[in-house]
Amino acid sequence: MFKQVLIQQLMATILGGIAVFSYAPFHFSLLALISFSGLLLLIADKSAKQAAIIGLSWGLGYFSSGIHWVYISIKQYGELPTIVAITILVLLIVYLSLYPLLFATLVRLSNKLAPAYSVKQLVLLSPLLWQFTEYLRGTILTGFSWLEFGYSQLDSPLKGLFPIIGIDGVNLIFSILCGLLAYLICHLIYLIRYKQWRISKTHFFNALIALLIFYFAPILTNCAEWTHQDNSRQVNVSLVQGNITQSLKWNANQLENTLHTYYSLTKNLLEQSDIIIWPEAAITDLETNQQFYLRQLDQLARANQSAIAVGIIDLRHNSDDYDIFNTLIVLGDENPYHYPTENRYNKHHLVPFGEYIPLQLLLEPIANLLQIPMSSMSFGERIQKPLVMKGFKFTTVICYEAILSDLVLANFSNDTDFLLTVSNDAWFGESIGPWQHLQMVQARALEFGRTMIRSTNNGITAIIDPSGKILQQAPQFKTTTLSMQLSPNTGLTPYAKWGHFPLFIMMIILSLLLIPKTRYN
Repeated sequence: MFKQVLIQQLMATILGGIAVFSYAPFHFSLLALISFSGLLLLIADKSAKQAAIIGLSWGLGYFSSGIHWVYISIKQYGELPTIVAITILVLLIVYLSLYPLLFATLVRLSNKLAPAYSVKQLVLLSPLLWQFTEYLRGTILTGFSWLEFGYSQLDSPLKGLFPIIGIDGVNLIFSILCGLLAYLICHLIYLIRYKQWRISKTHFFNALIALLIFYFAPILTNCAEWTHQDNSRQVNVSLVQGNITQSLKWNANQLENTLHTYYSLTKNLLEQSDIIIWPEAAITDLETNQQFYLRQLDQLARANQSAIAVGIIDLRHNSDDYDIFNTLIVLGDENPYHYPTENRYNKHHLVPFGEYIPLQLLLEPIANLLQIPMSSMSFGERIQKPLVMKGFKFTTVICYEAILSDLVLANFSNDTDFLLTVSNDAWFGESIGPWQHLQMVQARALEFGRTMIRSTNNGITAIIDPSGKILQQAPQFKTTTLSMQLSPNTGLTPYAKWGHFPLFIMMIILSLLLIPKTRYN
């Protein structure tokens, strides 16, 4: 018995671990289906306690393989002893694994409502509970929505659903598919083991047909053109990748070299570019400290009839204290630059420990140990005006915010011309982290039917079209620029128009199907 339990836990860990290969840069999307379907099968008939252990084991495999690159940020740039860095990483992985544990426990605690291996358990209840626990993971302590299963399907037939129901809707459809696959496997095993063809063939073929429909029918939506390119309006956009090493980026002695690097690269672009985008916190200093430099840059932009978006840190004093914002400002406006300008975006969704300390009184010692340079940031407003450059409107997010579809949706409007995100993924080194981040950015372009412009410090700088296809991409770890002539798109995708309404309808339908049928005499 003990040996069997260990085997099940090992299987769960392996099933969780293989899911990483369904995401960028590997793109084996079918492995995600195998991973989650395997979890469903492992917990289907277990006690709540046994299911909890399996869910935890699966989560440990999933997050260990999927976010191991966080170690680079902690060890290499936090400059902590190896044992301390490993301990912090393990604590993060264990914390995230609590959500699959909760999911598995809730599935088995609902045994009376949805018996083991039934359609109700695998196809109806499990998707609803997975949606719930994933919502919690993306919300508690401002959330960590990295590695949502829907992103693994950007190269599958489910891609066409992104502009219709968004990432959350794709997550739900994905989990329904996994439930159907698990149900199909159950009856296949039953047929092989017990030879009860008459009993199981109907269930088997019904599940097979439903699985094929759910998986391949979305291909038809790929033909839909939800938005249209307005070729009457064109703009030359350039992205600057300064490639400042993370270990030096926040060193005061590096600042002068950073300013020179970005100024030189930008000066060479002004004759050909209408809009130039710098990455997140390109200037690692307070905006008020760099007034002379910013005015020079503003004059240069205005002389060449260009606009420059600059990532910088803004400190604002108030009556009792001060706020520090991770900011993107626009230079080259109609009026000369004068602090504080209104044409700016302040990052709203901050990364726990990276930019702010959750439960500060309790956890501040950990942040002090990590010595993170931007761990005392302030929250910008959730809803902000779009950045306006050369008459074009940009719905803007900074770094981690690009994975938050809800935030983009809240700030998106009918007259948005482009999506814009700036980032600094140098924290992740040569890991798979930046590639996973880029994949999620591609999903935003697809959801909203707008070209996504992404400028980063050392990669992956890219321009992505409204179908999620990368049009141009700069090489990582190279000081370079990327330029392209772009036209905005007009019109709205169903997701941009309706938001989460279709998702709520689908969840209501699943919930209604779960209600036991009342028998009348």
